[in-house]
Amino acid sequence: MDRLPERKSLRDDIAESDRGALIGSLVSGVFGVAWGFWASSGLPHFAALCTQLAATLIGLIIVIAAVKRYAQTAKGAPAPGRTLFSSRAYVIIVVAEVVAIIGGNLVLTATAQSQFRIALISAIVGLHFLFFGRLFWSGFYWLGGAMLAAAAVGAIVGAIADDANLILVIVGLGSAASLFVASIPPLRRRTATRSASTPPAS
Repeated sequence: MDRLPERKSLRDDIAESDRGALIGSLVSGVFGVAWGFWASSGLPHFAALCTQLAATLIGLIIVIAAVKRYAQTAKGAPAPGRTLFSSRAYVIIVVAEVVAIIGGNLVLTATAQSQFRIALISAIVGLHFLFFGRLFWSGFYWLGGAMLAAAAVGAIVGAIADDANLILVIVGLGSAASLFVASIPPLRRRTATRSASTPPAS
């Protein structure tokens, strides 16, 4: 019985924590760049270079904006509550994600299906976001669904075309775009800072 109010409190803290959301935006920006670079490995040289530059530019804009807004929330804001990153459930899900990725890669290597590695990882990452949606914030559902869709489309189209590079491009760009888009809402949210001229409520 005591765990139910605690879990509700955790969900409320996560939903209301600007700082936690901004950290999430920063992480999404960084991983979006990584997925963009992975996608570029399936493109011709010039197209790959353009993709890498575009992904890097978008990622830098997101990271700089997240850091700037994070600094703004620290000015006069109340002490932050608990966030997703401080929860035990988050750690458990991430550990399970890493184990699944390692195990899945071993299976693909053993069966000589390494061309599907990017689709496997995108699917596992997407699935872990679905768990986040169930436990923490419903907004994670669409991100998880988008990455699962990218993995499925890339794997199917690539298998039909018998083209490993096509899998890289579809899954990589789809996953990168999903993460970049997911990072935007916290950057557009108004920061809940207290005006210096407004006395705190008694």
